[in-house]
Amino acid sequence: MSLVTRRKFIALTALGGAAAYVSVACGGDDDSDAAITPDTTGQATTASTATVDAGTDNGAVGLRWFGQSMFLLTSPGGTTVLLDPFNDIGYMVPAPLNADVATITHEHPDHNNDALGGATATVLRGLTADGWAEIDETVEDVRIRTVQTFHDNAQGSMFGRNALFVFETGGLTIAHAGDLGHVLDDTQLAALGAVDVLMVPTGGGFSVGPTEATEVTTQVAPKMVFPMHYQTANMPSLSQPVDQFLEGKTVERVGSTDIRIARDALPEALTAYVLDYE
Repeated sequence: MSLVTRRKFIALTALGGAAAYVSVACGGDDDSDAAITPDTTGQATTASTATVDAGTDNGAVGLRWFGQSMFLLTSPGGTTVLLDPFNDIGYMVPAPLNADVATITHEHPDHNNDALGGATATVLRGLTADGWAEIDETVEDVRIRTVQTFHDNAQGSMFGRNALFVFETGGLTIAHAGDLGHVLDDTQLAALGAVDVLMVPTGGGFSVGPTEATEVTTQVAPKMVFPMHYQTANMPSLSQPVDQFLEGKTVERVGSTDIRIARDALPEALTAYVLDYE
């Protein structure tokens, strides 16, 4: 992990400079899982971006990646949750998405643009001014809770705290690690519980790199892992490429920003899914 002061980090992220510390996305097979299919309909700039229509997807959960750590989760009942929305860091910033909920793992500008959730979104912030928020609540058919972690491997002394968000819906448990900066300890793993789908940073610099991200993935033992927070064509690279994280794993390149995930169609063994971005 790069030794960068917290003050310098905040200055960099305020200018979009956090994008310079993420890594390249590529590699993997072109074959796709027939039971988990991409959804190429809809645009990322309107409130109609829900990737699963209620009642038509047999309990599937929709997931759309916008780049960096920003996803839109759509429950089987049509509840929409916007995860770690970014400011102008190099990716296309969409119009407000009119989501039901926006979740913020920590207060850095590439993760906390809650305005993208829309005027009526409930905003759940994982951190308080001096610690972690205690979040465990249900919005329609989505239970949302947090696990206390750090942004670095020095108990937050470099970059502060981070909240790992957990979403339970459609019979699935989905974890978004935010800017996790360390492998998990036994207390954190116990709080996390069994996870089906994990979104984990892999680029290093200000979060775990490919080696630690692989270790975290092994600890959590999901069936599906989505690498995030790595270099793309929209960003320069001062960090590790995602290729190293993908090495030795079964890889599916989705060929879309969207994917639908159903409990009865999870892969039998861990598979890394690489999504496109807007």
